[in-house]
Amino acid sequence: MAACKQAIQMNNYIRVLRSIIFIFLYEASVFSGFAQNAGGKAVIQVGENIQVSREMPNRALVEQQIAAHPKKPNHLLGAAIVASTPAPWAATQDCAAFVSFDGGKTWSNHQFGIHGCGDPWVTIGTDDTAYFVSLGANGLVAFRSTDGGNTWTDPPVSLGNGHDHPAVVVDTTAGKFAGTVYVISSRGQRSKENKLRWPVFFSRSLDNGKTFQEPVYVTPSNLNLNSDNAVILSDGTLVVPFIDFQRNVDEFKGAGMLERRRSWVIASDDGGQHFSPPLFVSEACGLGFASLAVDSSPGSFRNRLYFVCTNREQNEIYLNYSADRGEKWSNPAPVHQTQTDIMRKTPTVAVNKDGVVAVTWYDRVDPTRRCWELYFAASLDGGQTFLPEVRVSTTMSCPENPLNAGTAQRWPTGGDYSGLVATSDGLFHVFWSDSRTGIYQLWSAQVKVDARTGTNK
Repeated sequence: MAACKQAIQMNNYIRVLRSIIFIFLYEASVFSGFAQNAGGKAVIQVGENIQVSREMPNRALVEQQIAAHPKKPNHLLGAAIVASTPAPWAATQDCAAFVSFDGGKTWSNHQFGIHGCGDPWVTIGTDDTAYFVSLGANGLVAFRSTDGGNTWTDPPVSLGNGHDHPAVVVDTTAGKFAGTVYVISSRGQRSKENKLRWPVFFSRSLDNGKTFQEPVYVTPSNLNLNSDNAVILSDGTLVVPFIDFQRNVDEFKGAGMLERRRSWVIASDDGGQHFSPPLFVSEACGLGFASLAVDSSPGSFRNRLYFVCTNREQNEIYLNYSADRGEKWSNPAPVHQTQTDIMRKTPTVAVNKDGVVAVTWYDRVDPTRRCWELYFAASLDGGQTFLPEVRVSTTMSCPENPLNAGTAQRWPTGGDYSGLVATSDGLFHVFWSDSRTGIYQLWSAQVKVDARTGTNK
């Protein structure tokens, strides 16, 4: 009898051991890279790099962006420019949307056939409607998909010419503006005195993107400006960032760079009909676009705003945060702990359901300054401090090669912006372009941040 009990106990022990080994191997297969805190616990786990654009291996894909379904964590939607190769690369430039329904393991794509396409942007609503906007030879166009990006059968809506850097966002809150779709851009137009101005452009849709209302314009100054991605607070307030770009555009037209580029936000609490005065954020930004995110978690940092940009002089990725809806902002602080003189570019920020703040950027890591890698950092205390950054890309991207043609000169890091989003299960998904195959291709990776074991101290 004793021997029988010992045998049963041994079998149970073996089954438990096998379960532990299986769980370990599963985690290792999903998360291929790990970062540890001072206590030696795994805090940031980086998943395997998955090639998103394997169906387009001979096309250069750049200027990528990603969105996630607000309630379905496996539903992801990306966008990118599809450049023609070899040169001239802009001759048949198109854009494509990429959709995944299994958390980024597999992707399908749809090319829109937009001649001269640029600056693509996507988002998804709670009702599964997906939205895509971009520039093209015929101006700014907006597409919609009623099945979350699986098919795009509706004809596009034209929003006119003269736009730059458009973005689209949908109100997924439960407030009175729920479901409202906003398209934002900077749009050049003439004043009544015939002076060229670059106001922030807003147009909203109340019928899921079928039609858009007459636009609203906010002209904060006589400077050329760049608008960036909008976010929506828990009560439906729309917050839009923009950055001063050039001095008087009539006289300078491509020159006239500012010594300091001030960053601002404007806010609307009535569904995009009226806006606050410009609220100052920072003057630490340099070249390139910035990125804005909001904490939608139920925690103590709810509705806190996070703004990241590149500092031109110090090659730093800086973060500012606001705890009062954009009225006042913290001083800019670097998100990375490595202090070198290498070039850093193209930051993006996102916040997950636990209030974890994540930032990605490109580091030019090799001595020749021709190759890049993608890095990720996370904050567990509302952006006050950051854990040590980790590398997401598993190999360097060296884009100066014949297959990339002119795309490597126009987009040396694979785009003027890059993709980062948090899904409803708390995971982050990184979406970027690199040249590991010899041509710009799209890649994605999951990143898990364990806020329970982590500490920023």
